[in-house]
Amino acid sequence: MTLALTPIIARAVTKRFGALTALDQASITLRRGEVSAIVGENGAGKSTLAKIIAGILPADEADIVSDGVAKARWSRREAVAAGIGFVPQNLSFIPTLTIVENHLLADRGWRLQRRAGALALGQAAEEMGVTLNLSAPVETLSLAERQMGEIVSAVAGGARVLLLDEPTSSLGPVEVKQLIATIRRLCAGGTTIGLVTHRIAEVMEGADHLTVLRGGRVVLDDVTKGLNADAIARLMVGDRDRRPPTRTTVTSEWRRLEVKSLSVSGESQPIISDLSFSVRQGEVLAIAGVSGAMQPALAQCLAGLQRPGNGAVLVDGIDVTGDAARATDLGLAYIPEDRLEGVAPDLANCENASLLRLGQAGFSRFGMRNRAMERVLGQTIIADFNVHPPNPALVSSGLSGGNLQKLLVGRELERQPGVIVAHGPTQGLDLAAAASIRTAIVTAAAGGAAVVVLSADLDELMEMGHRMIVLANGHITAEFDLDTPMDMTALGQAMIDLTPREPAA
Repeated sequence: MTLALTPIIARAVTKRFGALTALDQASITLRRGEVSAIVGENGAGKSTLAKIIAGILPADEADIVSDGVAKARWSRREAVAAGIGFVPQNLSFIPTLTIVENHLLADRGWRLQRRAGALALGQAAEEMGVTLNLSAPVETLSLAERQMGEIVSAVAGGARVLLLDEPTSSLGPVEVKQLIATIRRLCAGGTTIGLVTHRIAEVMEGADHLTVLRGGRVVLDDVTKGLNADAIARLMVGDRDRRPPTRTTVTSEWRRLEVKSLSVSGESQPIISDLSFSVRQGEVLAIAGVSGAMQPALAQCLAGLQRPGNGAVLVDGIDVTGDAARATDLGLAYIPEDRLEGVAPDLANCENASLLRLGQAGFSRFGMRNRAMERVLGQTIIADFNVHPPNPALVSSGLSGGNLQKLLVGRELERQPGVIVAHGPTQGLDLAAAASIRTAIVTAAAGGAAVVVLSADLDELMEMGHRMIVLANGHITAEFDLDTPMDMTALGQAMIDLTPREPAA
């Protein structure tokens, strides 16, 4: 059967959540063999539009045309029958199962065909030029590998229209280039790609067509060639301040965070080997490295959520190794790589905002929660961090990924912590929101906090950090003073551990 040139057309899509209109008569056409980017600020409606096309969310009003045929009804069943695959921003694989096992869960047959499923996954991965351990538990894979695993699973399942929701939000520069190359390879084979993203550089590099949403409405629908990146940014976020944060000079010698001889072992080899560093009061330490197991392991060790095989983590001179509660009590704030590890989606925004306040004076009376105080704190964080919709009583699962991230970051920084560990703090955020979060973290450092930022975004690290250390193969391969021009060749060599050198004193 010959695929239509326009596998999917969604016209006049309207979606309301109570009084909030998330989409207002939005339309998009996804063409065979093309990458159509859907961009907009957080809460603009881009993920909602993708989920409606995928049949995950019902539209209040919409005309869906699949392969030239208008559909009277549209659900997940119809979308799957039309060959539409969807990879969510908050990945859906069950962590304790392998990629093969997760793939089999979506099999609509009567029997689990393990061998056939594994062969289909292996063939899809090979055609995409992807190397993955399909038999390892998903929880042992990096976030980048989990994301690629879900894409491979969708392709192996027969998807000819693939909707990717913020697929690069947790990827480093190398992985981003690999993903774009994979997407282009899929398109060359006739697959249609809908790419939901906030990263304009990737749109300019990898997309054929662009749809810009603002406030639920389409404000631009055009081919990408010839478009101006700055003009696209203005359409997305308006004239709000997107300038990089201004770092203050570090004058204190007080080491608020110390890491001593930290080692973490994996199944077959060390993840972290005898790692030591410290962060002074008022300092932002940027940590770079190719996406893998090392950064998540280090972040969780710093937060006390994982006990290392050896070594210690000290906050203001007190040992908090493997003790998250003690670290929190001593003023450590943790922003995890996966925002769903930091919030409870089924709770209201005000409840998530006050999770770390439970038991504190003013937030409980005679063992009962003070709901009024929770609402006040929720309203404050929502206003300070521009969370939309601005409703403290709304269940947090009703927020877009970016707004959920803003709620999480706001909760952690509202406590005025003495130490901040931020792992990918702006992933999934639009330009204005990312700028505001970076400014808030840098401002916290200026107020006396010691900050560690682990990120796949090198531009983010260089904007925020006073120093940068590079991790590869379990150890520090280089250290850079970010107040001086960056040697990008040396940085690239350090990230692949090509020319290891001792960190600067």
